[in-house]
Amino acid sequence: MHNYNVFGSFARLCVYIVFSLFIFSCVSQVPVDTFYLALMSDSADDKAALFEKALSSPNEYARRYAAEELAVLNMQGIDISRRTAELIKKESHGFWAEVFNITSGTGQALTKESALAFLLKHDLNTVSFTEARQYLLNECTKKKITFTHNEIAAMAGYFAVCRLQYGEALPLFRFFQEDGVWPEQLPDLFREYPGLINALGRTFVYTQTKDEGLVLFQKWAENLPQEMPDAPDVLMDLRYRLNFFAARVSRRIGGQGAKAVSLFEQAMPDAPDLNQQDACIWYILDSIITGPSAVFIDKLEQYVSKWHRSSYYNDIMERFLHKLVSGREWSNVVRTFASIQNTGVSNFKISYAWVIARLIEYNYLSASDMRVAARIADTETAESASFYRIAYNTGIIFSVPAFYYRSLSADALELPFFELSDKTADDIPVSEYTQALEFLLGFFKNGAATHSVSYSRQLESVLTPGEIRVLAQVYDKEEMYPQSMRLATLYIFKEGYDKDRRNWELMFPLPFRELIEMYADQFGFAPSLLYGLVRTESAFRSAVVSHAGAVGLMQLMPSTAKDMADRIRRAGGPDYTNTDGSVDSTDIVLNVHIGTFYYFNLMAYFNNEIILALMAYNGGQNRIRRLRAASRLPVDLFTETVPILETRDYGKRVLGAARVYQELYYGGIGD
Repeated sequence: MHNYNVFGSFARLCVYIVFSLFIFSCVSQVPVDTFYLALMSDSADDKAALFEKALSSPNEYARRYAAEELAVLNMQGIDISRRTAELIKKESHGFWAEVFNITSGTGQALTKESALAFLLKHDLNTVSFTEARQYLLNECTKKKITFTHNEIAAMAGYFAVCRLQYGEALPLFRFFQEDGVWPEQLPDLFREYPGLINALGRTFVYTQTKDEGLVLFQKWAENLPQEMPDAPDVLMDLRYRLNFFAARVSRRIGGQGAKAVSLFEQAMPDAPDLNQQDACIWYILDSIITGPSAVFIDKLEQYVSKWHRSSYYNDIMERFLHKLVSGREWSNVVRTFASIQNTGVSNFKISYAWVIARLIEYNYLSASDMRVAARIADTETAESASFYRIAYNTGIIFSVPAFYYRSLSADALELPFFELSDKTADDIPVSEYTQALEFLLGFFKNGAATHSVSYSRQLESVLTPGEIRVLAQVYDKEEMYPQSMRLATLYIFKEGYDKDRRNWELMFPLPFRELIEMYADQFGFAPSLLYGLVRTESAFRSAVVSHAGAVGLMQLMPSTAKDMADRIRRAGGPDYTNTDGSVDSTDIVLNVHIGTFYYFNLMAYFNNEIILALMAYNGGQNRIRRLRAASRLPVDLFTETVPILETRDYGKRVLGAARVYQELYYGGIGD
């Protein structure tokens, strides 16, 4: 029989209870930011309660976004207290702060004019903005502020354009007509709120209205006053918008290229900034790119000195190079490069210089062309090495297709593709984290990483390069590779920033290594090539589905996956077919095996021409076969002639990425 010390047991129990309560009290005071818990909740009421607690967060960004979320929930029918409503107004930012400032009486008084100024200024299409817009309209109703029929139509039409509903917008804007006829003068509402000109212009561009918009905008531009001494900038702005959108409508009509060019040239002197000037020049070049090449080059020579951002023209200059090589217009390739050689660093300078180097090696240039090329390179005679050097010296710029040209130029010159910095940038100490970075890192600490992407995009402009690097590394660790790769590009190419190995690894990560290396070895490929292909196809998202229906890491079309699975089974490999005859391409092992097997077959079909097989992987085997059979150009120049931009770009992107992977992880130049 045991003897119990009743008093001792009771005392120990009391001590245990007190200690437990103390521990629980301490734990309950640990600050778990309720903002992230609210995002993960499925209950609107629970969300509201948690966001309300987040209004007391020590982090200003948690408070700011909690206020926005609560404002939206309140508009969607969730009740909040008066105290919470005041906190929401205090902590709000952006357009919600603007709305509260207009309606609360703390700023300008709510008037029809202040409401219209807000509603016809913002070009947003988000749930939050839609609710803010409705909140403002509700407040106008409470204060008995009324709008005319035209004002209501303008607001509704403008908002329809924000939602890309152009067919809905057109009849709303037609309220400004009288008996089906547009007014001779630009309506006062459009003068006061010129964003309406843009909205109506976009509506005309994206609806089948023939020349209605062209005739109207030209008439309104012609009827503007000759001068507005009190507001000359306003007059220039109105004239620019009307001419610019008249030109865009003219382009859409067809057969109006010369008219469009004339209107863009009329708009250009009134452009409000250099970006808009670039837009005019881009549209001028785009309007004439399908015509005679000499005309395009004349305009290029006329306006190239006015370019603000040369990278703005990457796409159109790439398309023009495609046209020139397809037409074997070798003299015009040289003449075009002479025009652009002194522009800023850009993708197209690399591609034009590389093509000229190849033309010299293939003896495709005439004696006259060779003399021009020698003058460009500042050499006595034109040599391919000079143009490889120009392409190489353009430097490492972030464009994976540009990596392709640099890789080829580096090999031709027997120079390194790139040299990694010996110094690895130190991560900024935690003590120097700003509240913006702490807020974003909170998503990962609280298990809400999948909710972080939109907030990261909103705040990345306020982060330093060092903070963006920290965030990129967190996304990489979380295996959210599209985000880590994109963020790394935001800082690594900033002037003066060391491109060390870790930064390159963030842009070119190495997930699924055992699997990819296994199938690369099985089919005789360099692992770097498969990595370039997977990165280009899916950015390592195993469940992604393209708009065309391609699935998984190597973006297999269902019919291709089924066909290749059958071939693998018949060859004695695993049976990947389900009982219903389908193939689950989201299965990582299946996807990589079938995708690699498919590319292996394409390589065999195209006699181991890597870039032909890659373009066939993207654009279809039969298409590339027909195009190649119709061309007598060498394979590298033939690549520039493939008519589908996505396909001719695809091979370059894969090979450019593959070269980086080879340099980073597999010891330099591979097979």
